[in-house]
Amino acid sequence: MFRVEYAKSVAKDLKSIPKPLRARALNVVEDLARDPYQGKPLAGPYQGLYRFRVGEYRSVYSIEKKRLVVFVLRIRHRKDVYRGLV
Repeated sequence: MFRVEYAKSVAKDLKSIPKPLRARALNVVEDLARDPYQGKPLAGPYQGLYRFRVGEYRSVYSIEKKRLVVFVLRIRHRKDVYRGLV
């Protein structure tokens, strides 16, 4: 079982998400602890990262196998999630 950790910026990201979707997005992210590979692997400059879709919002995360950690980098609207990520 993996542990889920969040970047500090995720707290700010969550404030911009409508409340009903916020709870749903967090539930999905916490579910990644059981199977972090259920997300889609990203390509190109984002190789090594994964994304998971919740409606119009995306969670971008990395998997640290040695520490058994899913590290969530962002939870944002799909139009903004990749801006300034790399």
